[in-house]
Amino acid sequence: MKKIWQLFAGLFLILASTTFTACVDGEFDEPPINIPTVDFDRNTTIAELKASYTTLKLIEDDIIISGIVIANDESGNLYKKMEIQDETGGIELALDKTSLYNEYKLGQRIFVKCKGMYIGDYNKLIQLGYLYNGSIGRLPEAYISAHLYRDSLPGPEIQPELITLNDLNMARVSTLVTFENVRFAEIGELWAPQGVSATDRTMMDLSGKTMIVRTSSYANFASDTIPNGYGKITGVLSVFGTTWQLTIRDTDDIKDFSGTVPPPPGGGTGTFDDPYDVAYTIGHTGATAVWIEGYIVGVYETDINPFAPSFAAPFRTNSNIMIAATPEETNILNCVPVQLPSGAIRDALNLVTNEANKGKLVKVLGNLESYFSQPGVKGLTGYWLDGNGIIPVSGFFTEDFTTTLGQFTGKSVTGDQVWEWASFGGGCAKMSGYANSVNNVNEDWLISPQISLSGLTGVKMSFQEAINYITSINDLKVLISTNYDGTGDPNAATWTEVTGFTRSPGNSWTFVESGEVNLTAYEGQNIRIGFKYISSATAGATWEIGKVLLTSAK
Repeated sequence: MKKIWQLFAGLFLILASTTFTACVDGEFDEPPINIPTVDFDRNTTIAELKASYTTLKLIEDDIIISGIVIANDESGNLYKKMEIQDETGGIELALDKTSLYNEYKLGQRIFVKCKGMYIGDYNKLIQLGYLYNGSIGRLPEAYISAHLYRDSLPGPEIQPELITLNDLNMARVSTLVTFENVRFAEIGELWAPQGVSATDRTMMDLSGKTMIVRTSSYANFASDTIPNGYGKITGVLSVFGTTWQLTIRDTDDIKDFSGTVPPPPGGGTGTFDDPYDVAYTIGHTGATAVWIEGYIVGVYETDINPFAPSFAAPFRTNSNIMIAATPEETNILNCVPVQLPSGAIRDALNLVTNEANKGKLVKVLGNLESYFSQPGVKGLTGYWLDGNGIIPVSGFFTEDFTTTLGQFTGKSVTGDQVWEWASFGGGCAKMSGYANSVNNVNEDWLISPQISLSGLTGVKMSFQEAINYITSINDLKVLISTNYDGTGDPNAATWTEVTGFTRSPGNSWTFVESGEVNLTAYEGQNIRIGFKYISSATAGATWEIGKVLLTSAK
C-alpha cells in the first residue's frame, strides 16, 4: 500500500512540474513608455511676457508660454525654482516643490499656462509664481500640475550664448551664458562656506571688469575650492537690484582653468610716486600698504537695503568713496570702493561734507581686498588730495597683523578666551570675553617682542583700535614694560600705562587712529608693548588692534 501511495505522489509531482513549465512564457512584455504630449501651443513668447510686465499682478488672460529647462535644483544651487528659455529669452519659475529635477530635467520642453499665476519681480528679477505676503512667491505644489506641462522626453540642452562682461543687459537675464578668459579673486577658497545661506565670489575678465558669482551653501559643490588661473564659466545670468549675478548649475559649468594667471592690465608699482591705477587695482587682491590713484566718482550708499552706488549729489554716506579711471565713470564694474576710517582721512575725503571732491584725482594708501563684494581698498593709513594729505612715516618697528598675530604673542592669565587673528580692517588682533552667548572672566595680554630703542631719538608709537560693547575703558589698557622677559605671568613684571592718545568710542567696529604716543622716556632702553584685556561675567567687550608702528627722528 505504501508503494502505491509513493507511485501516486511521484506522478503528481511530474504533472505539476509539467503544467507549471508549460505556463511559463520565455518572452516578457515591456511596460509601456508614457511619453507626455501637449495638444496645445504657445501664444506668447517669454520676451513678450516679460515686456508686458509693469508690476506684481495676477495673470487673467489665457497666456501660454513654452521653453526648455536650462537649470533646475539637482545640484542644490537653486532651491524650489528652475529656469526655462525659448528663442527670445528666459524666465525664472518659482515653485513650492523640491526635487524638481526628477520631472523637469535639463533639455525638457515645458508649456506654462500662465492664467491664474502671478508675475512679479524679486529686486528686478522677473519671476512667474504666486502671491506671498503681498509679493511674488512660489506657486503651491498642488497648483503645479494645472500650469506646467511636459512635452515629449527631454531633448538636446540649450547651448549657452558666449558673451563678455560688456554684453550684460536685461534681455539676457534668466538665460544661459558663457564667459571665457575669466578668473576669480578668491582663488583656493570654498565656493560657499557653511554658516551663511549663500556666498558671493568675484569673477573678473582680462580687462579687470568684475561680476558676482553667487553660490548656495546647499550646493553639492559648496565645499569645493575655487580654481586658479583663467578659464570658462557657464551659468544663468541674473540680477539683484543694480548688481549682475551669475548662478552656475554644477561643476560641469567650470571648464578649462589653466592654473596659471597672466598679469591683469593696468600699471604702477604701488608706491606714492608710482601708484597702482584703477585697472590694476580691479585685477588684484591681497597687496597691503600700497598707494592707489583714481578719480573720486561717488559712494556706496549704506542707508538703504540693498546697498547701492550713487554717482550724483547729494550724498548720504561718509564711510566710503568710489574711485575710477575717469571722472565721468558711472559703471560700478569699473569702480573701486574705498573704505574711509573715521578721523582725519574720512574728514578730508568723504563726499557728504566735501561734495567738491567729486571728480578730483586722489591717492590713497591701503590694502587691496574685497569690499562691497568687489575689488576694493580697505585699511587706509594715508591719502593725498590737492597737494595735501597724510603720508605715514615708515618706522623701525611695524606690525600689520596681515595674516597672523605676527611678532606679537598672546598671554592668557585667566579664562578660556584668547587673543586671535581676524581679517577685519585688513588684518588685526582680536580679543573678546563674550563666547557661547555669555560674558566670561578673562585676563589676556597681547605682548610685543623686545624692541630696542638704543641710539634712537624722538621715538613715537601709533596704532589702530576698534572697540565695541565697552563698559569700562579701564578694562583695556596699553602698557610699556622694560623688565618683562617674555615668559610667564606678565603681572610679575613692571608695566606703565600709556595715556593721552585717541581711543575708540567703544560702540563701533570702525578702526580709530591713536595718533602719536610719545615714548621718548624709554629711549636707550629695551621695551615691550602690552595690550591688556579684562572681562568679567557681566562685561565682555571686543577689542581689535590694527597696525602698530614705532618711528623715530633718528
